[in-house]
Amino acid sequence: MSNPDRGRPFSDVWEYMIKGQQQSRRHYTATCTYCNCTWKHGKPCVLRQHLANHCKNCPQDVALYFARIVGQKMGEDEDDENDSNSDSEVPKKKQKYSNQTSLSNFYKTKKLEKGYSDSIDRSITKAFVMCNIPFSTIENPWFVDLMKTLQPGYDLPSRHTLSGTYLEAELSR
Repeated sequence: MSNPDRGRPFSDVWEYMIKGQQQSRRHYTATCTYCNCTWKHGKPCVLRQHLANHCKNCPQDVALYFARIVGQKMGEDEDDENDSNSDSEVPKKKQKYSNQTSLSNFYKTKKLEKGYSDSIDRSITKAFVMCNIPFSTIENPWFVDLMKTLQPGYDLPSRHTLSGTYLEAELSR
């Protein structure tokens, strides 16, 4: 779908939305063609996220297509953020947040004490077993990233250790 006026063409997400009334220059109301969810200002990034993560009626191929795009955009945003953190000049939008205390001020990245690490191992083992989570999940990069975000000093066990040593230890309790 392209714009007959000059300017940026409409995003491909609009192929899956009903473009409603114009709210302002190049901003329209939007309605999802799959679930009839509506937005007063249909911003492409929000519409993509809806199709990728929230729309229950969206076909899987469409949801995966937009999930890839959303994931790429998130990666670009992280890269931009990392680049801007290395620059000496902070953009105006980011300046208002620069006085916030960083989360890294509240935890240490050093190795955890053995007792605390063992406690986490037991909790993870119980969670995996009781929630029927495949042991291979422990080595999934997204799961590893989650755990490192929550507790940077914790070293995750391998799936073999989790399904072997730790599982046997929990069964013997």
